[in-house]
Amino acid sequence: MLIGIALAAVPIIGINVLLGANLITGTQREVDYVAGEVLSLSEARLDDAATALIGVGLKNVAGCAPSVTDVLQKAEQRASFIAEIALLDKSGAAVCAADGRPRVVRRTSPEHDTLNPNVTLATVSIGETGASQLIRLTWESEGQTSVRVLIPGERLFPHFLKSRLTAAFIAQLATVDGTPVARRSLVEDVADEGPSRLPSLISTAASQRYPFKVDIEVPGSALLRANAGLFFYANIGGGVFAIVVAFGVYLFRRRMGGPVREIADGIRDGEFVPYYQPVIDITTGKLAGCEVLVRWRRRNGTIVPPGRFIALAEASGEIFPMTLALMEAARDELADAYARLPQLKVGFNLFAGHFDDSDIVDDVRRIFEGSPVRMNQLMFEVTERQPLNDIPRARLVIAKLQALGVRVALDDVGTGHGGLSYLLKLGVDVMKMDKMFVDAVGTDRYSIAIVDSMVKLANDMSLELIAEGVESFEQLEYLRAKGVRMAQGYVFAPPLPGAMFLQLVAAMNPEAMKTPARTPGSFGVGPLRMMNAR
Repeated sequence: MLIGIALAAVPIIGINVLLGANLITGTQREVDYVAGEVLSLSEARLDDAATALIGVGLKNVAGCAPSVTDVLQKAEQRASFIAEIALLDKSGAAVCAADGRPRVVRRTSPEHDTLNPNVTLATVSIGETGASQLIRLTWESEGQTSVRVLIPGERLFPHFLKSRLTAAFIAQLATVDGTPVARRSLVEDVADEGPSRLPSLISTAASQRYPFKVDIEVPGSALLRANAGLFFYANIGGGVFAIVVAFGVYLFRRRMGGPVREIADGIRDGEFVPYYQPVIDITTGKLAGCEVLVRWRRRNGTIVPPGRFIALAEASGEIFPMTLALMEAARDELADAYARLPQLKVGFNLFAGHFDDSDIVDDVRRIFEGSPVRMNQLMFEVTERQPLNDIPRARLVIAKLQALGVRVALDDVGTGHGGLSYLLKLGVDVMKMDKMFVDAVGTDRYSIAIVDSMVKLANDMSLELIAEGVESFEQLEYLRAKGVRMAQGYVFAPPLPGAMFLQLVAAMNPEAMKTPARTPGSFGVGPLRMMNAR
């Protein structure tokens, strides 16, 4: 009898161990992913605050006149999570705030440098108790106005945080020296439950642009509590337990890995297709080429926009095969038209991981060498959704790409992780003006000054400038008057599926598309017909 009970306990113990291991592995991936998400959102909010801060600093305002208060209020409205934006005197004391009298704060951490040489970050508190922790960003420039913004640490936490993790957790933001900025805990009475059979799971994500980090912890007892039902079934009998737990593990893994597996399956089945955003030479009205954007065309015909899958594809590594599949599809789709019209260019987006090694150079050579789409028709855009891990290595990869004859562009200049420092360090050929600056044309005279500065910067650095997100004729005329040659946006056409883009190419180049492909440099293009379809 005892032997039978012991033998029955063997599979129960084994399956308990297996279930615990799967829970730990799957939840650790979940915690790592959430830590990255929290870090990304926190950095984005600090970017917005820094943009507002620098925007005020560059205006070199002084005093507390109504016009100055108006400037501060407008800057604060553009980043609604800011608690205060204020001017500082030479001693560093706040003298004027957007909402009236500045808050009196006490610094609780050392000043830390950021990637912007004029901006520092520190934590401060309000009141003697120091219960309310805020992040202070300060703009200091010799001979110019000093400005600070205060951001409550709690506002850096995303609202979605609670829904992203299955088990209760503790989340903390802290500076690199360990000073806490904000803390959120959904763990209740776990300390009183005694030792847990499962270890605590911890993930840390450190910012490359700001001196702070995100720590997410799921205590083992909280993980056990969240999955108590699974362990209960593990003890009702060897045979029944095996079936129930196997099914539970299957569902658990499916929940954890389902979206990534769907993306991988979609890549294999050719569901990720190129859409083409036309790029127009606005000085001549001719088609200059296109930027390739990805869409997910599901088997049922529905189109999934990139915002629904790009971040997950990058985090999971599926962005690498997706990018290769996109290049191969665009090469085959554009082959005939681009052989006939060698002046047309085609741009592809790369993300930070592509610049960790030279594999992308070999892939480009393999895909395009000897194809109808020539190397000098290619442009690769460095996107800034994630910071580059190693700037010197990225510069080497870019140089190898350029050695193939392709051009490299820096996308979203002024809004991403690297900003102007990337322009100086990466040696790119093209800079792309982000839509947020184009939107300011005709609405915000201060932002127009930034547009003018970017045009001058491109000219001084001998870089081609492409304006993105042009949506009105007023913007188009302004950019053309400032000397911008290339633009893309809905004022011309939305991103088009392959067949529609090729129809546009044929309509704008009817003679070239009727004759056999010629040698480079012998083609003319027709006038532009504006396409206002959205």
